[in-house]
Amino acid sequence: MKPVFGKPTKDQLAVAEAVVRDHFADKIASGVFDDWSSQIGRTLSRPLSTLPAPLAMKRYKYPRQRFNALLALRTRDRGVLTRRGVINLLAFALVVDALITPTIPQPVRNDYMIALLGQRFMRREVYSRTVNRYRSRREKTGVIRYGPNGPEELTRLIEEEVPTKEYCRIRRSDLRYLGRQVWKTLEKTLLAGGRDGTEWRALMDRVRQRLA
Repeated sequence: MKPVFGKPTKDQLAVAEAVVRDHFADKIASGVFDDWSSQIGRTLSRPLSTLPAPLAMKRYKYPRQRFNALLALRTRDRGVLTRRGVINLLAFALVVDALITPTIPQPVRNDYMIALLGQRFMRREVYSRTVNRYRSRREKTGVIRYGPNGPEELTRLIEEEVPTKEYCRIRRSDLRYLGRQVWKTLEKTLLAGGRDGTEWRALMDRVRQRLA
């Protein structure tokens, strides 16, 4: 899952985060940004009741079917999005779109930032749990019985509880789908026009100027 065309450095992310905070300074001061962040956080979080067992996840073939379960998994592991989380997501998308995306040839250019945004929002990892299952096995008793067929060693049936690990690996297609949904939510709530809008272009220009 390493980005093919590169990923932002810590310095670039720090500059992008400063640009985002500066751009939305009045919104942050007035409290509107917190309302937006909580709205995005509610949109991208799910209760744990929507998280099925790992083996049950494999029944869902398409990312759209797995979306709620993945969001519940993220909510369980890393909490809901706060203001800082929204600013970090915006800064990450901004620096990728401003500095890395222009160097990528088409047709993969438009989807690169979205794919990285999904990776940023939720890492590709193994979702697992351990459950106890019952297993039957036969064990020799050491007692010899002599019958018409000759000597036989007696056995007994033992039922035992065995911890079993179930797991399901999150897929690349899941992360791409997550990235699209994250970007749509950010675009709808914060950015008029999305990547083609004047607001996003102004943010990218400011990042390039500060890093020039």
